[in-house]
Amino acid sequence: MAVCSVLIGAMLLTPFPHWPTYLRIWHHVLFDPEPSISFKDRQKQVFYLLNYAFKLPFIALCWCLDDLLFPQYRLQTIRTPVFIVAQPRSATTFLHRTLASDEKTFFGIRLLEWRYPSILLQKILQSTGFLERMSLVNYWGNNHQADLTEKMHYSYLNDYEDDGFLFEECFFHQFYVINRFPYPKLLEDIDNFAKLSRKTQERMLQTQYKVIQKVLYLRGRNLIYVSKDNECLQRVNIMKSLYPDALFVTITRPSEKFMNSYLTLICQSAYCKSGVDVTLIPNWEPMQRTVRVEAAHQTIEFFDSLSPEQKLGFSFDRLTQNIKDSVELVYRQLGLSLTPDQAEYLKNLDTQQNLRDAGYKTSSQEFQEFEFFDRFAAEVDKNHEALLKSINLIK
Repeated sequence: MAVCSVLIGAMLLTPFPHWPTYLRIWHHVLFDPEPSISFKDRQKQVFYLLNYAFKLPFIALCWCLDDLLFPQYRLQTIRTPVFIVAQPRSATTFLHRTLASDEKTFFGIRLLEWRYPSILLQKILQSTGFLERMSLVNYWGNNHQADLTEKMHYSYLNDYEDDGFLFEECFFHQFYVINRFPYPKLLEDIDNFAKLSRKTQERMLQTQYKVIQKVLYLRGRNLIYVSKDNECLQRVNIMKSLYPDALFVTITRPSEKFMNSYLTLICQSAYCKSGVDVTLIPNWEPMQRTVRVEAAHQTIEFFDSLSPEQKLGFSFDRLTQNIKDSVELVYRQLGLSLTPDQAEYLKNLDTQQNLRDAGYKTSSQEFQEFEFFDRFAAEVDKNHEALLKSINLIK
């Protein structure tokens, strides 16, 4: 009885999940008549939700024990964090992992750390050897569809990953939840951060702040946090106030390129996570296009509101064709210099990237509704070109 009381108390004190959303997902799994999602698919979704509920008491207890066992983590200062905010399929993961690879300057958060955001739990996983074994697990699974998805977005459980995983896998309140539960009517329940109460919004972002502090404590050094989140645009204004000295970086890519790649990946991702062929859902692609247009407007509005000292804009082509100088721009904006080792690493990365074969094909649709964003991307490209020229003149 005492053990049960402790576990229930821990769950009540733990900030996740966002229970209204979690319960709405249950409602859709049980009662949404979407014909493309079979009984077998729904069984898989039920198992996922039950598995989360089964693990939650232990995760909650570890989360709460962190404050008793490792209270020093709350003293960690998150200084000048770098937030990469852009449309998907625009080299955001590439830039994020490239910066995080400089482990003497930056730190990123790994997928397993987002999934199990507790110092105690991470130490348990490491000491028992589970962390090493789990780091070899492919996030997408082990089948032909997973192989193709992996080519588009390489992701193992020990890779540096998107902040969105905290909101997706712990809060159940993030756009990509729909890939695991592909009910179009669910969208208004999982992608409405701006409509949540101010108290709920702040609780979620304070939780994210605590997770970053915990991981910084685990790293054991005074490092700069580097983040990537393609779906945070409803949260960025609060983030700007929570991290007043943050640097925001965006990467633009013409809509024909990023949208065709995105639509291919999102269908593959949904299939890997849910087993559902979402191309059979009539509203799927129109929904995705609408979400991305809204995100495009939010991106432009947010970056226009920032001062020059708070932002950097890169174009996909110039970043991937000139990695070293583009990354050096981030360092310079932060008042840092590349070390000789990091400069050599980036030169080699330039060579590897230019020889890289993507290994997958996408369609070639045109997206007239993104004309405004393509104009923004062209302007960012000009500015990026000018920055690269200036950095070469200095040298």
